Amino acid sequence: MAMAMSMHFFGYEFARSATMTLLTSSRTGFKSNAALPFALAFVCPASLAMLSLYTKLLDITGPRAALKSTAIFCSAGLSIFALALRSLTLSTPASSPPLPITKFLVVSLFVFREAYVQLMATQHWSFMGSVLDSSSGAKWFGPIAGASSISSAIAGYAIGPLVKRFGVYGLLFLTSVSLLASLLFAEGAYTIAERHGFNPADQHKTSKSKTSESSSSSHESLISKADSLFKRVPALKWLFIETLICQGLSTVLNVTFISKLRSVLPSDADRAAWMGKFYAYANMASGFFQFGVIPLTIHHLKPAWVWTCLPLIMISFGVCQVLQFPPTLMLTAGAFMTMKTIEYSVRGVVNELLYVPLDFESRYIGKEVIGMLGYRLGKSGTSLLLSAAGYACELGLKELTFFSLGISV
Repeated sequence: MAMAMSMHFFGYEFARSATMTLLTSSRTGFKSNAALPFALAFVCPASLAMLSLYTKLLDITGPRAALKSTAIFCSAGLSIFALALRSLTLSTPASSPPLPITKFLVVSLFVFREAYVQLMATQHWSFMGSVLDSSSGAKWFGPIAGASSISSAIAGYAIGPLVKRFGVYGLLFLTSVSLLASLLFAEGAYTIAERHGFNPADQHKTSKSKTSESSSSSHESLISKADSLFKRVPALKWLFIETLICQGLSTVLNVTFISKLRSVLPSDADRAAWMGKFYAYANMASGFFQFGVIPLTIHHLKPAWVWTCLPLIMISFGVCQVLQFPPTLMLTAGAFMTMKTIEYSVRGVVNELLYVPLDFESRYIGKEVIGMLGYRLGKSGTSLLLSAAGYACELGLKELTFFSLGISV
């Protein structure tokens, strides 16, 4: 399953660079810096729709079939988007502005990419949280996450030569293939688990049986399930709130970084290659923490200390950006890279340790609610605020810098 997750994130790096390039391209996307927060505003509704479908699928078919169905759906969706956009781009003269349908598909593709990544990754993590206990999780979650960081770093470095050979749309097809390869590894994981008697699907059947005997809560809406789950496990409620704020900060730093990068590198191909290397370095840093630092220190640190210390790091970056204004590309990239490194490595491992001792519903439904809904609601909510502020007044680097510092606090 660790290999399945690594293949998933390997392909995701291609999709991330491709969608960001298409969104900010003069041939397919938008010239305004408000394009990114505008697109991010739609991520939460899309994630909520996908999450609702997933919970119904999980309840009916179980975790293995749900993972298989969502992987095939996401792979097919990316290929369809790539084919449609490639056809529209080829039929439109290079000197002409992008067609409205092209812009619509680019925004839809961006939203789809933002929504599917957490949907898939949380299913991989849910399996591993079900088959490992707390002590094993503390030992292995860091290296498991590190394997995904390494695969993402390799993909990031490969984007430069690949985009020159296959183009931006070729990156999307590579993502589709990677998702299918990820599915093969995931099927192997469930086969091993079933053969040796620790299949999470058995826990799902037991949980479903108990639920049907006690009440009709299987027919509850997603919001009702989340509300009852948060009341039963208060730690998940506070993790949900913390995730909202954390993703709000990540969104502001992302918008700041993209705005600065676009002003420095106007070429689409140069931006795609630069972003590929940027995320490669971020994943390499994450891998260093996941393989070297976290396994050695996680047994000696309380998660509460970690959650408190992480915002202090981002506050220091915010102060530096305020004192050195206007911030350079390297400073804005450094702040965003630090945020992504924290998100990929430390927060991911500490969060997973919270789920291990919990029941099946908390590990699968709770993780998807926090990982998809909380993660995306934080991004979409902040994006709506940025979009509204952009219409009300001029939203430049100065305002974004102070906003990020405030969220860190």
